[in-house]
Amino acid sequence: MLTKYLFKFYFMKKLILVFCIAASVASCKKTATGNQQEVDMPSIKLNNKVSNTPYNPYNPILKNANTDFEIGVAINEGRFGNSLYTNLVKTQYNSITAENQMKFGEIQASQNSYTFGTDVTNFAKNNGINRVHGHAIMWYNGVPAWVNNAGGNATGETRKQIYRSILYNHIYNVFSFYYTQKDSNGNPLVKSWDVANEAFNDNGTYRSNETNVWAKELGAYDAVRLAFLYARQIADDLGDTNLKLFYNDYGHEYSNAKADAIFNMVNALKVIKSNNKPIIDGVGLQMHTSNTRTVTGNTNSIEYGINKMAATGLLVHISELDIRLSGGTVGDQDYRWYNIPKLYRTLVPSAQRWGITLWNVGDSDNWQGTAVAATLYAPNTYAKKSAYTNFYKGLNE
Repeated sequence: MLTKYLFKFYFMKKLILVFCIAASVASCKKTATGNQQEVDMPSIKLNNKVSNTPYNPYNPILKNANTDFEIGVAINEGRFGNSLYTNLVKTQYNSITAENQMKFGEIQASQNSYTFGTDVTNFAKNNGINRVHGHAIMWYNGVPAWVNNAGGNATGETRKQIYRSILYNHIYNVFSFYYTQKDSNGNPLVKSWDVANEAFNDNGTYRSNETNVWAKELGAYDAVRLAFLYARQIADDLGDTNLKLFYNDYGHEYSNAKADAIFNMVNALKVIKSNNKPIIDGVGLQMHTSNTRTVTGNTNSIEYGINKMAATGLLVHISELDIRLSGGTVGDQDYRWYNIPKLYRTLVPSAQRWGITLWNVGDSDNWQGTAVAATLYAPNTYAKKSAYTNFYKGLNE
């Protein structure tokens, strides 16, 4: 097996010398979530470091590191004026996620008034990127005020019907619009959606009615179930029969309780069918993690989280990967940049790999701020960091 990977890496290195690239990056305004429960790890020194030098044509290309699955990135249309950013995105990645443009509050800030941004989908079409991941339909955060107030004085079944209608109509309009966006082969450009996002607390309980309007009005599990049921029915009615539907969350890697709760919920969802098809296709591990997270083992570890999601038999997407510095060393951080893709390839069967998406491109764009150095590229210059080569090698070796 080792010989196989060494040969593959050698062969890939020969191939990638023909590729040429300029550098670039992205932005984020994601809300910080949850209790991070840091776990101290010993400093682990790696030998596969590279100097923090500007990108040049002889560097390897991430999307070519492993052709078995896609390497994606979240992008923000607010960065499109930066050519370093856009050149890097279109050269390095073959899947993109809209960081904010496709969220509920961005699309339907006022009831029944839809604003569909096309910056991200047009960027994909114009640059030969044939996969966009939709993010996100149902989220407890970023909910417009009108949704919270929509029930008025209604009670009982009447009130539930109001919120079922809001959910159904939103999915219908969103899916209908993005179904019209086609890739270079004439197929729907948006290949997948995070249908439900962050329904659980770190201790494995559902978010409370006070923090999650969908749970309050429809029931914690029923809200998620209905979102997936509506999504499958609407996609099939549109003819978007290959659309993949995901549950997305964070914390799998530091809370066994949360990973187990997600496992149980998605296993319950996957036996529900519409038109003889399961209503859920996959699960996303956001993996907003740090240089102190435990990597291997059966307790609150990256290995446990990935392995648990693979055991669902569903598609597995590392959907929002960044690794912040939180004490410790860059060596600790690089160790995780290498081992997260390595564990993904080891634990997730090939047929279940939906890919790895980074959040975001460079430190200047990451939602946590420049100081945490959570991405592959240095701020402003987008010079590659040692994280870049370690991530590439984790994908490849």
